[in-house]
Amino acid sequence: MVVQKKNKIYIVAYHYVRPIKKSKYKNLKGLEFDKFREQINFFKKKFNILDFEDFYEIVNLGKKIPKKPSILLTFDDGYKDHFDFVFPYLIQKNIKAIFYPPTKVIDNKIVLDVNKIHFVLAKEQNRDRLLKEIKFIYKNKYNTDINYESKIKKISSKNHKFDDSKTTLIKSLLQYLLPKKHRGKVLTILFSKVIDIEEKDFAKKIYMNKKNIIEMNSNEMSFGIHGENHYWWEYLDKKSQKKEVKNSIGYFKKLNFETDNISVCYPHGSYNQTTLNILKDFNVSFALTTKTGFIDNKIIKSKYRLPRYDTNDFLNRRDIQ
Repeated sequence: MVVQKKNKIYIVAYHYVRPIKKSKYKNLKGLEFDKFREQINFFKKKFNILDFEDFYEIVNLGKKIPKKPSILLTFDDGYKDHFDFVFPYLIQKNIKAIFYPPTKVIDNKIVLDVNKIHFVLAKEQNRDRLLKEIKFIYKNKYNTDINYESKIKKISSKNHKFDDSKTTLIKSLLQYLLPKKHRGKVLTILFSKVIDIEEKDFAKKIYMNKKNIIEMNSNEMSFGIHGENHYWWEYLDKKSQKKEVKNSIGYFKKLNFETDNISVCYPHGSYNQTTLNILKDFNVSFALTTKTGFIDNKIIKSKYRLPRYDTNDFLNRRDIQ
């Protein structure tokens, strides 16, 4: 029996939404576009779908949470999928959503480290081969061995619920375990070996551009802060975290987007007390984590620690399907 909970808001997080199985990167973790359409039609039928303004008023102005179960749709990382597939379908269904692109990707000149990792993992399924290659690159470039056993003990528990242990190790090495001054270079070499395409050309294929987001914004889609570079904020000092927030706001201001009540989606779900203080200083309206859960009248008070459901996680929950 399916149970829908009253007076609850479910924020749903999307990343890649595309025809995956028929693509070059058929092992990419994401949501098939056909499944997305099915899910949206289900939401339209069974839930009250909120937009940014609705949710802002609930969080900041004391508006009551609707009795009927509600959904808020959010899309992370600025993928071209969101313009090519998601946006037209949302327009067709008269639905508004919030998009969180890291601002540096919009110029289509670089590929974020997190996306290099995604596509390397999608292209090369042999995890032992990748770990061996990372060790080889590091040894060849820095004349230093990587002790994987010692690194495993330092792995964060965040955002690895869908990964096996070797995939988790690869992601962690290339995101934060290897020294910051080295890991970008190691990943660039690995990416060039596994993905045979120039980085700028690849960026144009996977990210929305400025023209795309302006068109979306003009059609009442909302945009929020996801940083400039998609860094793990908890590992940044105060100055660097502040720069990630300030420059993101500045980018959207230059495009004449509304920024007075802008929201935040933490890259990797990563933040600390310093982050919370910075968001208060910038009067950010609310912030979304990667913690799984619904929002009720109690949780809404912690507006900088709001939980979300990943779309796949959401589909696997009997109590909210």
